[in-house]
Amino acid sequence: SDRTQFIVEMPNLNYDLSNSGTQDGTQDGTQDGTQDDINNRIISLIRANNKISAKDMANELGISLRTVRRKLSELDCIKYVGRGYSGHWEIEE
Repeated sequence: SDRTQFIVEMPNLNYDLSNSGTQDGTQDGTQDGTQDDINNRIISLIRANNKISAKDMANELGISLRTVRRKLSELDCIKYVGRGYSGHWEIEE
């Protein structure tokens, strides 16, 4: 240090040598696992209540309504039958 600046070096506590030295492995693994978890939770919510709205799913999962709608469109095994409040979700096994 001198009278106008000082430098602090701190070790990176998140650095993991066992993960091939890159961040990609950690980020990809976490991202994929989280996405699968959201899909599974959406399916379990529909199994518990097949008349649940996308808005209620979003509130229950703590994610945005847009994300829920995107996930529902990506899941080929889930279909909405009917219209509006009179419809319901069906899961094709």
